[in-house]
Amino acid sequence: MTGRTGSGDAPPAVAEADLSAFFRHRADAPTPCGAGLIGSLSRLSGSDDPVVAFGGLPGACVPEFADGCQVELEDGTEPPFRVTHPAGPAEIPGQATDPSDVPDQVLCTPFRVVSRSSYPSYAGVVTHWWTGRAPSGSDAVIADLMVKHVVALVDHERVMAAVARAEDRAAALALQAISGRTISLATGIVMYQDRLAADDAENLLRRSAKITGRSLHQVAASVVRSGSLGVS
Repeated sequence: MTGRTGSGDAPPAVAEADLSAFFRHRADAPTPCGAGLIGSLSRLSGSDDPVVAFGGLPGACVPEFADGCQVELEDGTEPPFRVTHPAGPAEIPGQATDPSDVPDQVLCTPFRVVSRSSYPSYAGVVTHWWTGRAPSGSDAVIADLMVKHVVALVDHERVMAAVARAEDRAAALALQAISGRTISLATGIVMYQDRLAADDAENLLRRSAKITGRSLHQVAASVVRSGSLGVS
């Protein structure tokens, strides 16, 4: 599938500035004609799964931006993901056998994202089409910004998930360190109380935990608080 944008159309500086401002400040609605598109894009769901995030794009940009939109995405799973809006039996303009028959009203925006985390990389193409006009240079800019916006939604969720995992690991390590210090303190108390060697004192703590049905850390914390194991 190929597409051509109108030749000789330079993207208006105002359109680029307005759309760039939107992606920096989502509350901006620079022009009445862009408010509908901006509102639709701002309601897209963020997800660490690009299929979920890109799946909402066609419905968000039709009819505010184009008469139709299709997203094709490949992330290594089978079959590749494809969603079209409006859904129906009509073929997308440009899907012709002879490349010379491809009309000028189709705009293709390819994308490729290389993952630097545990997530798989993904790539695809977003196709917009119009029935009454050819896309301009500013349309190409807007389409590219929309794709980058969705990619940013995916990246944000992936980063947040990675941060959450890192925080969980950090909390687990901190708890493990605290538990280790508590057990060491309790072992020292039992050693002094019962005149035991370190291994014997720790074994006594473990037997106490098994008898009482508590964890070793809970028994050790009780010993540290009370200053005594409480049993022979």
